[in-house]
Amino acid sequence: MKREFLVQNPRPDGYHLLMELFGCDQDKLNSRKFLHQTVRSAVKKVGLTNLGSRFHQFQPQGVTGFTLLAQSHISLHSWPEFGYLVLDIFTCGDQAQADQLADLFLERLQPSRVNCQVVRKGYQYPRD
Repeated sequence: MKREFLVQNPRPDGYHLLMELFGCDQDKLNSRKFLHQTVRSAVKKVGLTNLGSRFHQFQPQGVTGFTLLAQSHISLHSWPEFGYLVLDIFTCGDQAQADQLADLFLERLQPSRVNCQVVRKGYQYPRD
C-alpha cells in the first residue's frame, strides 16, 4: 500500500483572528445581553450566516459565548474585573468579513490596548 503524505495548501482557505482586548468597560464585559447583541448585529452587518448561539453569564462576573456560523464561528470569554476580553473569529469566508467583525467589536468595546494574532488555515491534500 502506497503511503500518502499530506502538505498544507498554500492558499489560505480560512482566516482566524485571535484577539485580546484590554481596558474595556467592565459593565459591557459583564453583560451577556450586550455581548450577545454585539455578536448578532456584527454578524448580520457583515453578511455572515448565524446558525445559533450560546452565551453564559457567570456569577459573580464574566461571560462566555459562542456563535456558530455557516462560515465558521465566533467565541468570546470575558473577565470584567480585569477589563479583559478574549475574542476568537474564524471564517472560511472572506478575510474582509472577519476584519469587519473585529472592527465592530473594537468600535463597541473601545479597548485601550489590543493584541491580535492571525492564523491562516487551509485544507490538507495528497502530494503528487
